[in-house]
Amino acid sequence: MKLSSDKGKLMSYDLEAAVLERYHAHFDAAQYNAIRELLDSNLYIRDDRRLIDGMNALQDTCLEVCGHPDFDGAWQRLAVFCGVNALSIHTVDAMRDFLRRFAAEDPRIDDFEATAKALLLAYRGLDDLKTATSHANGIHSWRGRVAYELLAAVDYLTQAAIHLLMHGDDAYIHEKLQSGLRRITGALYEAIHHSDHPALYNFKSTYFPSERDA
Repeated sequence: MKLSSDKGKLMSYDLEAAVLERYHAHFDAAQYNAIRELLDSNLYIRDDRRLIDGMNALQDTCLEVCGHPDFDGAWQRLAVFCGVNALSIHTVDAMRDFLRRFAAEDPRIDDFEATAKALLLAYRGLDDLKTATSHANGIHSWRGRVAYELLAAVDYLTQAAIHLLMHGDDAYIHEKLQSGLRRITGALYEAIHHSDHPALYNFKSTYFPSERDA
């Protein structure tokens, strides 16, 4: 048993050594420091703890794509950091290009870029969406009321999408989806009651998947 344990430790040591060798062989200090400067400018506050957290998250993702077994999911955590801290698209692109130094074709790098940009743009759109919803709420017509309900639904569904991308709490996602569906239902009630063509707003045949479809 001890021999097997020692062999496992040796294999683990050899793997980590190979990962670190690959990391150092492809590391570019100028590119790394340029990202640090971009991140610093995005956060607006010099020597911010978030700067350290962001650079650590980037380094963890580099090690993940190099094959280190202890950094699984680092790309997703880096993407969430970018979204939550409203980094620029340019900074995300710089991080993506840096990661490609270590594994040019790794699909996790594509997932990092797509997740980070989806989060950034979704967060960016929420304020305008809330303002649009507020304006629609002031329209004195059934069309205005339907638009208000639909915009409110989009707000809830966007929040659900954000938390899905963040690997958030399923109960919270359920709550936002439920609220969004209720708003859509309210919009359809308004349209069926007041529209000259109520049949066009009748979606009673729509099927929603259940646990039986799992």
